[in-house]
Amino acid sequence: MLESQARRLGGRPALSLPEATLSYIELDALANRAASMLAGLGYGAGDLVMARCHNSLTVVATWLGAIKLGAVFMPVNSLLSGAPLRSVMAHAGGRVVAVDADLLAPMLEVCSGLPELRHILVAESGASRAGLRLSGTAGGISGSDAAMLSFAALLDDAAAQPPPALDVDPAAPARLMYTSGTTGRPKGVIWSRNAEAHHACCYGDELVRVDQGENVYSCLPLFHATCQGTLLGTLWRGGHAHIDRGFDAFGFWGRIRTTGAVFFPYVGTLLSVLAKRPRRPDDADNPVRRVMGSAAPADRWREIEDRFALAIEDVWGQTELASCWTRPTSIPARPGSVGRPTPRFEARLVDGSGAEPAAGEAGEIWVRPLLPHLIFEGYFRDEKGSAAMWTADGWYRSGDLMRRDPDGDLVFAGRLRDAIRRRGEMLSPADIEEAALAEPAVLEAAAVGVPAPDGVEEEVKLCVVLQPGAVPDLAALHAALQRRLPSHLVPRYLALYADFPKTPTTRIQKYRLRDDGLRGAWDSRRRRRDAVGRRRSYDRPEGS
Repeated sequence: MLESQARRLGGRPALSLPEATLSYIELDALANRAASMLAGLGYGAGDLVMARCHNSLTVVATWLGAIKLGAVFMPVNSLLSGAPLRSVMAHAGGRVVAVDADLLAPMLEVCSGLPELRHILVAESGASRAGLRLSGTAGGISGSDAAMLSFAALLDDAAAQPPPALDVDPAAPARLMYTSGTTGRPKGVIWSRNAEAHHACCYGDELVRVDQGENVYSCLPLFHATCQGTLLGTLWRGGHAHIDRGFDAFGFWGRIRTTGAVFFPYVGTLLSVLAKRPRRPDDADNPVRRVMGSAAPADRWREIEDRFALAIEDVWGQTELASCWTRPTSIPARPGSVGRPTPRFEARLVDGSGAEPAAGEAGEIWVRPLLPHLIFEGYFRDEKGSAAMWTADGWYRSGDLMRRDPDGDLVFAGRLRDAIRRRGEMLSPADIEEAALAEPAVLEAAAVGVPAPDGVEEEVKLCVVLQPGAVPDLAALHAALQRRLPSHLVPRYLALYADFPKTPTTRIQKYRLRDDGLRGAWDSRRRRRDAVGRRRSYDRPEGS
């Protein structure tokens, strides 16, 4: 696709990032040089290539270069640090990682736990300020033997000719992305080349839907499938993708007008924040026609559409499902609805007994693709977890709850899994719980999602049971979590329990903790210490 568009569209703009704008022919040449660079380091088809980057040329070059080689691209969440970062990278076992210089320090801190890592390719803007010797190894800092090399120097020396054509193999792995799974631990989702290709063209034709030369804007991270799909879908359609480093609530509409974007993707929080900004006379004076994403606030849906003169299209999908998403059946879409399945798969709702739920009731949505290698191939290095997601007759158990509205469209109704959605991120409760259990005073810990004040996304509530005789000090515990965890994993609320509700097999009943909401919870933003002494206990079933 990229080579075809380069021949067809040549010097027309394809991609604008904070550091550069590239035409189609320049973007294809960048991908060729990145492929040559990786091949020169000894990597090829089937090898894992990681990138821990901002929305930058580094991640785009690494990704497209890996695709050209037939390598497996793995974007690493740039927000991760410490144990969560080490856990994901160690599980993947990649030998090479590209990293933006200002994200290098957390990488070096975990390198000693990554014995398979051989090359750290540093995009060294600002690296000299960090005092790094890029021609050497990371050993003096981290105990690792990985060589630190200059990404820009290697790229400049690489050939711009395309690599040899790949053997046709739709089932070959193309992407590895880590997300939260049924246990709360991040799982590596494997996409085939066929899934990657369908994701690109279907994202363009069904979700982006711009014409040749039109502009698209995104401020979502490129380690997310949403921004990845937006970029590839825009290129498929011959458009111009403008990708910023992050969301700026104050400058957002200015950037939309500057870029001339007719489309942008969103997460629910983004729309909620924009809706809370003071009204301006020129709110509707923008080029956007449509926006697409998940978790648009149903209660403000029409208000947002009217205020900013655009149409909201809420969809449902998962990383595991690649291009198998739902989409609205009509525009304007009904608030709260995620539409119906696209023609590439069939779906059914199943209640706890395995039957179709009663009208208006929620059930788990099961998915069955109609083409081979269309959704994920399984979880990396987790055969047991992969097998548990499928029925004997080929249905994928999504873990998400849906109900049908009176017209038959689907409405998202929650998730069976433990993952928590916070500001567009799917968080792993296990990482938060592990950090809490590292504190000597904590006996048990359970992290759950509770509705945020805006009613759209979730905030994290950490529930703890203390060791006998421990002095309750939730402010001190919160401070410890701030030291141990990346900022996006630090819970906002803490709640003290005398005991957790449990099943007869001693598993914590997290749904009951969620149902408690914020009663008795300590809010770190308000630092309400009067909630510290509030405790609650539950009767355990006999024998638990």
